[in-house]
Amino acid sequence: MVERVAATQTFLIKERSILTVAISDRAMEETVWLQQFVEPITKTLLVDDAVDELLEEIGTFIKRGTNLYGVRWSAHVPTDVPIMLNSIAKAYMRRMKELDDESFRSNSELFEDQGRGIRFKLQDLNDDLQAFIQKMGITTLDDARFSATMLEIQRLSENAIDNRQQLIGLDQRYLQVAAKLEGTMEPTMEDRLLAEKDPIIFRQEQVLESLEANLRALRDRLDNSHPQIKEAEITVKATSDQIESKIENIIRRNLTAELRDSDSTKGQLLASLERTESEILVKDAALRDLAANQSVFEGMESTRKQLEMQRDENQRLISSLKLMQLRVDASRVRQLTPALEPREKSFPELEILIPAGMVLSMGIFVGLIFLRELTDQKIRSASDVLIIPGASVAGVLPDIHEDPAGLETPELALLHSGEGVFAESCRQAWAGINRSLQQSAHQSLLVLAAAPEAGTTTVIGNFAIAAQLSGTNTVVIDCNFRRPCLASMFDFDDASTGVADMLAGSAGIAECIQTTESGVDVIAAGNPANRLFQRLGSEKMKSILAELRDKYDLVIIDAPPSIVAGDALLLANLVDSIVLVVHSDRDERGLVARVLRELGESRAEILGVMLNAAVGTVGGYFRKNYLAMVSYSDQEEDDE
Repeated sequence: MVERVAATQTFLIKERSILTVAISDRAMEETVWLQQFVEPITKTLLVDDAVDELLEEIGTFIKRGTNLYGVRWSAHVPTDVPIMLNSIAKAYMRRMKELDDESFRSNSELFEDQGRGIRFKLQDLNDDLQAFIQKMGITTLDDARFSATMLEIQRLSENAIDNRQQLIGLDQRYLQVAAKLEGTMEPTMEDRLLAEKDPIIFRQEQVLESLEANLRALRDRLDNSHPQIKEAEITVKATSDQIESKIENIIRRNLTAELRDSDSTKGQLLASLERTESEILVKDAALRDLAANQSVFEGMESTRKQLEMQRDENQRLISSLKLMQLRVDASRVRQLTPALEPREKSFPELEILIPAGMVLSMGIFVGLIFLRELTDQKIRSASDVLIIPGASVAGVLPDIHEDPAGLETPELALLHSGEGVFAESCRQAWAGINRSLQQSAHQSLLVLAAAPEAGTTTVIGNFAIAAQLSGTNTVVIDCNFRRPCLASMFDFDDASTGVADMLAGSAGIAECIQTTESGVDVIAAGNPANRLFQRLGSEKMKSILAELRDKYDLVIIDAPPSIVAGDALLLANLVDSIVLVVHSDRDERGLVARVLRELGESRAEILGVMLNAAVGTVGGYFRKNYLAMVSYSDQEEDDE
């Protein structure tokens, strides 16, 4: 509430009329600030312009936890500050005094009008009261008959109230007892204690105590399995049950008796209440006529007393209001201190600006980083893959620049640089994929990319060599009719007899198989004239894959990127499993999610996403793994 009042006053300080009076103060002529608003030719003060400028520059404040508030203003000339602020304070205090005087005057007029109205009413009432006394012949207020009748009615009313309260309590008790008898409410502990005081129960409990004492004596002398103990226990149990049954019967007997007593008492109370109410009606009828005139008289007397009290209170309020107006602290607002000349500059405050600038710069920097991470959809690490719904990580292959061995090309790295980080990563990735293939007894694997230049052919070549070296008879098939390069990676001609020729019926499987030095068999894309990608989903292709499954342990198929061709979707329904290759820092999560969603509708099992060319961060998880691989290999060479 105090803060709201202070906020109202700070708003009033900046009222245009107050600032206009402050600007017009003679003391303001000494300020340098005001000279800029003086017309050079006519030497006329442009008050409105000065007030407009002051409204933009002036500020107010409220000191929390106190009733203090104030106004602040800064200028280039220090001596201008106290003159301006004191002029504003003087104009504000003058305005507040005018408002207070107007409020006192308005309140005083209101109270005086109320006083006149009360005096007129009081005079009229006195005249009416005098006429009523003379007309009705009222001589005294202490009539004996009136007092006796009133006391009798009061006594009867008290009896009626007492009877009604007893009836209410009796009805509640009746309902409780009835509920206990009906079984909807359990008997209270008092009911049970009353039943246990019955002589029959007392004698039975004495018998039970005797039987229990006998049982304890038998247990001290005999084994618990002895027939006498068993018989004694049965007797004790039967006696205890009999006592409990008798207690319940006695409780029910007591409740039934209480119910009858309650019903009888209720009838007596109802009869008594009826007689009392009849007597009250008789007494009231006799009193009504007797008290009619007295009631009117008392009402008029009461009204006169109230008016006299209102008249006296009105006089006290008027006197208090006049005294309040004469007090020094009558004003709602007092000026605590005058404005003084400032001793230091208000701006800039380096102790605030420097930390604030640092915090603001840091906030902008963090915000830019957050915005970049929020808007950037590129996949850079395995955690980015896991964000994609339904995606799992089949493996991570590092960028060749991460390999300390100085690998020039990742193609067939297992042959050319078998001890490098990239080669070891290929072996680890293949181990996980091979485990999934063996668990599901899959023989065919389709490897494709979401977008071009993801390194699908490189991944296939290294996986094929890893599988062959582990003892798995492997064949790779180049089904990328649009940009074949699998055969050339193994130093064969991509246009040599291959898949396209088999689909065209111009060659058999034996004619198309080419064996490499590593033992991996390769089937090229085939003659360019026969490369019709529509045939990849044909029954012929299905029979070719079936024949290759019989001949080899594993068939790996290279397909074009899903974003540029639908060939992969044709092959997805012919193979057992699929691996999607994603190039780090190039492919986006939305694209990968769409491809996985399309592949999920095929019959093949998606083994996961292979993240290729991943760049490890300094101190990151993968960078540490790469360094551990290199240090371990170097240690082995030193040991040898």
